[in-house]
Amino acid sequence: MLHVVIAEAEVELVPAKIARHPVIKKEAARRRKKPEAMLLDSSVHHAAMRSLTDGKRRGRPDIAHYTLLALLESPLNKQGMLRCYLHTRNDEVIFINPETRLPRACQRFRGLMEKLFAEGKITSGEVMLLEMKRMGIAQLVRNIGSEHVVLLSEDGREAEPWELAAKLVSKRNPCVIIGGFPSGGFRGDYSFAHERISIFPSPLAAWSVAAEVVSSYRRCIADAKTQP
Repeated sequence: MLHVVIAEAEVELVPAKIARHPVIKKEAARRRKKPEAMLLDSSVHHAAMRSLTDGKRRGRPDIAHYTLLALLESPLNKQGMLRCYLHTRNDEVIFINPETRLPRACQRFRGLMEKLFAEGKITSGEVMLLEMKRMGIAQLVRNIGSEHVVLLSEDGREAEPWELAAKLVSKRNPCVIIGGFPSGGFRGDYSFAHERISIFPSPLAAWSVAAEVVSSYRRCIADAKTQP
């Protein structure tokens, strides 16, 4: 079972510091929501975000959305061999049922995340689809119980995706961490990772990285089954 964590994802509600900004208030009035109940989104709130620390990095739920779609729609997930998690900049972890079907439209995904922040979980009947818990990434990885944890980073040792996958398939509960932010490095302490790997000479979008990792992992498993 491969575990993939989207770490430091820029998914958060509108901070109180900018809740009274005209851009925020206008959208809140249009959507009939409280400003602090809306998801921060740089495509809508960029004018208000200039005063925020890390303002150019924040408000990117689209990255989490596209990356989760790539993971959940992958053949590896559909074969029951993948678990994925979303860790936010504010140390919330979203546990995701592999059978979850996320909305394709970004606006609907925003609405789903807002509901999750408000209620802490999304269910379908008695089935838990999404659940949010206060948790740091180190605690999450400890709970996974991974024998080998890989942090994918631009400053890591260069390795082809298939090389990485070949190592992971031999480990118990391997865990791969992918950055869920638009640019720059990781902000937290990842000293618990066994190694840092870069799978391409130049930066890649998080969803491209995710697709490379899960497809390479699945091919390695298939190749192992066909060997005499």
